[in-house]
Amino acid sequence: IAKEVAKLLEMKAQLGGDEGKHKFVLKTPKGTRDYSPKQMAIRERVFNAIITCFKRHGAEVIDTPVFELKETLTGKYGEDSKLIYDLKDQGGELLSLRYDLTVPFARYLAMNKITNIKRYHIAKVYRRDNPAMTRGRYREFYQCDFDIAGQFDPMIPDAECLKIVHEILSDLQLGDFLIKVNDRRILDGMFAVCGVPDSKFRTICSSVDKLDKMPWEEVRSEMVGEKGLSPEAADRIGEYVQLHGGLDLIEQLLQDPKLSQHKLA
Repeated sequence: IAKEVAKLLEMKAQLGGDEGKHKFVLKTPKGTRDYSPKQMAIRERVFNAIITCFKRHGAEVIDTPVFELKETLTGKYGEDSKLIYDLKDQGGELLSLRYDLTVPFARYLAMNKITNIKRYHIAKVYRRDNPAMTRGRYREFYQCDFDIAGQFDPMIPDAECLKIVHEILSDLQLGDFLIKVNDRRILDGMFAVCGVPDSKFRTICSSVDKLDKMPWEEVRSEMVGEKGLSPEAADRIGEYVQLHGGLDLIEQLLQDPKLSQHKLA
């Protein structure tokens, strides 16, 4: 027996000799990338411009953990909830990596019973999405949030947010830019007059959001085929979402008999 054990130990020693020589691939995880010193110099310049502007408008900075309790994040993002990174149970808490900076901000306000604040938060967020690196779609990326919480005169904070975007983009000298303004009430009013059931507002809204990436035909087939919207309602939505313009478009929508009679819109 001693002879056999010695033989086995010898074989094990021989097999174990290559353990330290195991080859592994050096790469960043899918959907992530490294940034060189040159790229970081540009990022610092951009962040400095953004932070300077945020502070000039009276915003305070906060920071929150990179992960939250899973239940804090679940259900807040509609069908995008499937893109949340869940972490393994650590010490009895189910945790997830933050998907954006808005839900952590809402949690921070509720926990601290804050009713009025102007805050900014610049930090990384995480999305278990199909990355498209060439189009700047990553699984780990920065968001720069500026939020005004509380009771204010109607549209004043909205106007300030537009001014901030304009100041930052002008400071960075990126060339000509176009700021698009959206109001969920117009979209919800449009869905209502097109015959979309209330329960489908959110899911149809996420389809409409894809119009900057997909042609209308694909968006329509997703609405009808995957989300069960009637073809008639989808066609009525198509008439609206393919309209483009500035103030002239607002005038056109104001004249629309169906939209103008809907309270939300």
